[in-house]
Amino acid sequence: MWTGLSLALCVFGLFAFWPQYGPEQEFPLFQDIVTVMLFLPTVSMLCYSLLLQAVSRLVVAYWKLQPGVLPVVWYVLVSCLLLFYLNHRSISARPPLILLFSVPGLLHYWISTMLRILASVPKTHSDPRDEDHKFL
Repeated sequence: MWTGLSLALCVFGLFAFWPQYGPEQEFPLFQDIVTVMLFLPTVSMLCYSLLLQAVSRLVVAYWKLQPGVLPVVWYVLVSCLLLFYLNHRSISARPPLILLFSVPGLLHYWISTMLRILASVPKTHSDPRDEDHKFL
């Protein structure tokens, strides 16, 4: 449910907040704010989290990798693609921009992984007498 809702919000964010600059744009500063606050985190979640989850489900069916290898390889691959794709004048500014750009996606991936781990833990019945003292 979490992944489906995230995917729906990402698709909506991509289509609704795609930056459109041109002479008919009345408020370019507002467009920049929308791009930074809504569009870029949506693209980050799509690139660094949702596509990684889809690829990991496909890869797990064919190869048994050590835990954590695929996310690191995926992060390096997407970051290298962005390094060449970013049209920024300063080469030294690209790595910090990519690092900042990846934060929402990595946070979403971490939350998704934690939810998947918590969903796979079997529910056990605890002793009701321990409920009163579990926070002490």
